[in-house]
Amino acid sequence: MKLYHYVAKGNNVLQQGLLSFSQNPQADLSYYFKRSGETTHAGITQWMENCFSGRSRGIRCFSEPIKWHEKSLSLKNFIENADLFAIDVDSLNKDGLIESVYVSPSVMGRQDLQKRGCDEVLNKISLPEIDFSPVDWSICNDEKGWRFAFIRYYLLIIKGGIIPSRYLSLIKKSEFPEFFQSI
Repeated sequence: MKLYHYVAKGNNVLQQGLLSFSQNPQADLSYYFKRSGETTHAGITQWMENCFSGRSRGIRCFSEPIKWHEKSLSLKNFIENADLFAIDVDSLNKDGLIESVYVSPSVMGRQDLQKRGCDEVLNKISLPEIDFSPVDWSICNDEKGWRFAFIRYYLLIIKGGIIPSRYLSLIKKSEFPEFFQSI
């Protein structure tokens, strides 16, 4: 089973592995300022751990590569400026590196958006419950500000907070052009 993760180009993932927030002191903190009220890496890491144990060692993943369209050109920009990695979830699990798995379901149609918990809706699931049915990327809309909260994604809680590079494959556009298409 494969899940997918994007990292900004110019990264060293194939040398150092895929780092969770807790293991990446160079992480972009701006994403978490408003949610956490914290302004330091240590403060945000602690805030995440206060949400639930292991949260700061989580790595977000998609069940398929992102597909952009004319109303979600920010997604096109996102994928053009990132490297796409496939994560070998079966091997990670076999080697005992996955502590838990969470799904963040689409918030589309949810009335409880004000009660979203720490920073997103996250429901604990088992590995076999990962949904590989097609994602409806057409929901994403730049004008409405609808992006990743409106599609499902997963959070793998990783022992040690790093997915070693041996569990990762860099997906090259020339080898897998279908992973870089729009809808």
